[in-house]
Amino acid sequence: MSMNTGAYIADVYTFGAHGNGRDVDTAAIQAAIDACAARGGGQVLLRAGIFLTGTVRLRSHVTLHLTSSAVLLGSPDINDYQIDARQHYAPGIIGPVLVFAEDCEHVGITGSGTINGNGASFPRAMAVLRPVMVRFRDCQHVIMRNCMLRDGSSWAVHAVGCQDVRFEDLSIDNLLHATSDGLDIDGCEQVFVSRCAIASGDDSIALKATQPGRPCRDIVISDCHLRSYCQALRVGPESLAEFARIVVSNCIIQDTGMGGICLQVSHGGVMRELLFDNIVMDNVCNPISVRLGGWRDGDDNVKPWFLDDSRWAEGQLTDVRFSNIRARVPRYYLEGTAKESHTFLANEKTAITVTGTDVTRPARINFDGVDITFAGGGTAEDAARAIPELDRTYPTPFTFGVPPAYGLYARHVDDLTLHHVRFRLASPDARPAVVCEDVTDADLSGLRADTSTLDTEGVTR
Repeated sequence: MSMNTGAYIADVYTFGAHGNGRDVDTAAIQAAIDACAARGGGQVLLRAGIFLTGTVRLRSHVTLHLTSSAVLLGSPDINDYQIDARQHYAPGIIGPVLVFAEDCEHVGITGSGTINGNGASFPRAMAVLRPVMVRFRDCQHVIMRNCMLRDGSSWAVHAVGCQDVRFEDLSIDNLLHATSDGLDIDGCEQVFVSRCAIASGDDSIALKATQPGRPCRDIVISDCHLRSYCQALRVGPESLAEFARIVVSNCIIQDTGMGGICLQVSHGGVMRELLFDNIVMDNVCNPISVRLGGWRDGDDNVKPWFLDDSRWAEGQLTDVRFSNIRARVPRYYLEGTAKESHTFLANEKTAITVTGTDVTRPARINFDGVDITFAGGGTAEDAARAIPELDRTYPTPFTFGVPPAYGLYARHVDDLTLHHVRFRLASPDARPAVVCEDVTDADLSGLRADTSTLDTEGVTR
C-alpha cells in the first residue's frame, strides 16, 4: 500500500515549533497536521530537533514524517494528553494517547526518526494513567514504516477496529514498564506486520478481540525479531469475536520470560486456521501454549476492565499448525531482566501445553517438523502430579504449574498430531516426554524423544 501524501509538505518549524526538547510543540504540530488536511492531504515534516508534545491527532490523507534527526518526545505531564473517549478496555493504563488517528483513511507515520514515550516520567502503578504512544482507531489504509519507538509508559502501538494496516521495518524498544506491549492489534482485518524488531516489557505482538462483532482476522506476520519479558506472540485471551486466518512465518523469538507462542480463547470466541512456520526460538520459556477455557472476571485479576466470560463454554479453537520450529528452553531465566519489573520468575521445567476443559476442546492441532530442547530437571513427584482443572482461571503458560511431562502435556483435546517431532533434554528429567489426558484421535507416531528415567516416550491417562 502506498500513501497518497499529495504535494503539500508542512514543516512544523513553519508553524512555530521550537524543536528544543523544552518548549511544548503540541499546537505547532497540530496546526501543521490540520493545514495538510485542509489542502486535501500531505506530509507533516519533523526534522532536526526534539519536539516535546502532548496529544496530536492525525487526519485523513496525512502522513507524519520524522527524519533520522527528529525525536517526537512525549510530555511528562499527563495533563498534556487527551483521553480516548471510546477506549473501553483497560482505560486506566491505555486511555491517554500521544499520536492518535480516529476514523481516518490513508493515514500513517513514516521516516527513520524516533517516537520517545518518556516513560520514565510516569509511575509504574497499574491504576495510574499512562499514555499509549500511537493509536489508530477505526481507520482504513494505515501505514507505519521505518520508525523507532522507545521508552513508553504503556503500549507502543495500538490498532483497534482498523482495516488494511501495514507495520513495516519498525524498531520498538519498550521495556520500562511491566505493561509495556510492543504491538497490539485489536479487532482488525487485513494486517501485515513485516521486518519489525520488538523488545517489550509485556507482550511483543498481541492480537485481541475485545468487542463482539469485531473479528481479528487475515493477519500476516513475517520476518520479525521478538524479545519479551512476558510473551512474544500472544493471540487472546480477550476473545469476544473471531480470530481467523493468521499466518506467522520466518521469525526469531528470544529471551522470553513467560511464553513464545501463546494461543488463548477465554470468552466464547472462535479461533481457527492459524499457521506458525519457520520460527526459531532461543532462551524461551514455554515455547508453545494453547488454551481453550474461561476467564472469570476477578480470578487472579481484579481490575474492572477485564471482561465477562459468561459465554466461555461456546469457545472453539481449531485447525492450528506449528511447522518447522526450533526452540531451546533455558535452565534458568536471564539475570537482570524480568526480575526487575515483574513479580514472577520463569519456571525452567516448562513444556508445550495444549489444554481444554470438560466442555471446551481444542481440535485439529498439528505439530510438524518441530525440534525443541528442554531444560530438564523434572522429578518423579512432578511426573505424578495431578493437574487441577482451573476451567476459568486467567490463562497463562504457567496456569497449571509444573506439567507432568517434559515435552508436551495435552488434556481435553481432539485430533492431535505429532509428525517429525523431536524432543531433547539438556539435563536429566524424571518426567515422560508426553502426557495425554482425555485426548482423542492422537497420532504420536512421528515423535522421537530423549529417554526420561520413567520411560522413552510418554503416557496416556
